[in-house]
Amino acid sequence: MKILHTGDWHIGKRLNGVDMIEDQRHMLDQLLDHIDESSVDLVVVAGDVFDRSNPSQSALKLVNEYLYRINIEKGIPVLAISGNHDSRSRLDYGSYWFEKSNYHMRTSLEDITTPVVIDDHHFYMVPHMDVLEAKVFFDDDSIRSHHDVYKKVTEEIATVMDKDAYNVMIGHMFISNGKASDSERPLSIGLSEEVGADLFEAFDLVLLGHLHHPFAITHERIFYSGSLLKYSFSEVKQPKGFRMVETDNTKCRFIPLHQQRDLVHYQGTFEEVINETVMFEDKAAYFKFELSGMSHINDPMAKLKMIYPNVMELRPLVEKREHVRAQIDVHQSSDREIFESFIESVHGEPLTEYQGQIFNTYFKGDADEADSD
Repeated sequence: MKILHTGDWHIGKRLNGVDMIEDQRHMLDQLLDHIDESSVDLVVVAGDVFDRSNPSQSALKLVNEYLYRINIEKGIPVLAISGNHDSRSRLDYGSYWFEKSNYHMRTSLEDITTPVVIDDHHFYMVPHMDVLEAKVFFDDDSIRSHHDVYKKVTEEIATVMDKDAYNVMIGHMFISNGKASDSERPLSIGLSEEVGADLFEAFDLVLLGHLHHPFAITHERIFYSGSLLKYSFSEVKQPKGFRMVETDNTKCRFIPLHQQRDLVHYQGTFEEVINETVMFEDKAAYFKFELSGMSHINDPMAKLKMIYPNVMELRPLVEKREHVRAQIDVHQSSDREIFESFIESVHGEPLTEYQGQIFNTYFKGDADEADSD
């Protein structure tokens, strides 16, 4: 069986106030192209379909459109679970009806021991759950961490598992030693989120969501698909795409997708960015700039957006430097030399052309004297 493993779509996500819906559509279009090219047998969506529990109408419309195109128009089974960003009641609406077309959405703990069976493959679908919820559901006060939760879950599944079948778990969790990103909402406050990989040894394959880096862990049977897009500037160096898994030999490949607009985080000087002495591949990318030399600039963000229209964030770059007391004899130095020494000691860099013009305006007599020398 050839499985396309995706997850963490976060449809409806806004990054620094910017709606990412068209960027998400661009990625989903590529996903559909790969489905056609690769003769996919099954699509897995491992949680966080939406970015929030009460998604916008445009987010709902986008998800419905692409799930319809995959499941109904292309006739491909879809297995999906709710993540920690999703509303279970919203995703679960009509789920029994949708199963008639082989679209299986699981949001309830009551179904974790009932696998979806497709061509001798048994898929155990475990939606996101918090520790308190699991403690109440299993009536087990010993559950105190996410590891305890999934230890209980795997024990329950083990009582019904057909060991002669190809057994797959679909989940939404933080596997121990996984690489996290800023855009991932914590699964709990004050409790350990990490789940040990050793709990899943009985499964032939584990397909996960939650961590946005597709290479968050290295394991021969446990895989993250990663998020659909780069959803924070901590993810600028992460590849984004999906995984293609062939179960006959547990071969798993990561397939990268191309973002309509990339995220770029750049540190440097305002002067080199505004004068375009530093070149960026795409000026329409989403930028985060951390720049020095902005103290004398009026409305630097507006000036940057004239060249880079999608600047999302601008921060002053404070360079760490040792404080050095300026050593200059004021009785033997010109006003210009004293001013230059002051600027360099305060800003840690030589006098700029603009600062020189200011000096010439207010100290014209001394500047003319210096020029005559």
